[in-house]
Amino acid sequence: MREQGLTFRPDWEAVVSPAVDFALTLPETDPDRITLIGTSLGGYLAARAAAFEPRLAACILHDGVHSLSDTLGKLLTAPEAELLRITSGRWVVHNGLWTFGATDLDQLRELARAYTLAGVAGRITCPTLVLDAENDQFFRGQPDQVYAELSCPKRLIRFAEADGGGEHCHAGAAALWHRQAFDWLDATLTHTKRQVPA
Repeated sequence: MREQGLTFRPDWEAVVSPAVDFALTLPETDPDRITLIGTSLGGYLAARAAAFEPRLAACILHDGVHSLSDTLGKLLTAPEAELLRITSGRWVVHNGLWTFGATDLDQLRELARAYTLAGVAGRITCPTLVLDAENDQFFRGQPDQVYAELSCPKRLIRFAEADGGGEHCHAGAAALWHRQAFDWLDATLTHTKRQVPA
């Protein structure tokens, strides 16, 4: 949607709630089993949306992201010219500026401050699965922070390098995390009836 001038926004419920509205108009949608899965930065976006969208039956954070600002603060410490010489640094700079609509790294860092689950994660009421990768180069330690702040029914699953799932979002081990996530969903959606606050 970037070509239409749309960028990321921290209040991701503004994106998800209209999607849920639409899904509920479809005859094949089971309103008691709507699940939101967020991958990479989606681990923040999905959690944020779940905190303010009560119609979700479950949420999967693949992986848990507590603070984008913390991540960018660590990744963007070198001068921009130096970052652009490194493949991963070049991707972070170019993709970050483009997807957030920032004109420079200072503005990107400023925009990132709003992407935090501090004071937000505890509002999530639907069962939530938090995934974690042993060697995540972007969000190491953040799934634990998210998990600690959740007060809803929750589960944390860690993926190890030895099992092939230790890299960011378990790259190279899709079948492994899919199996774990769908097993959790099967149990969760079978035994949990969605409770929508009055």
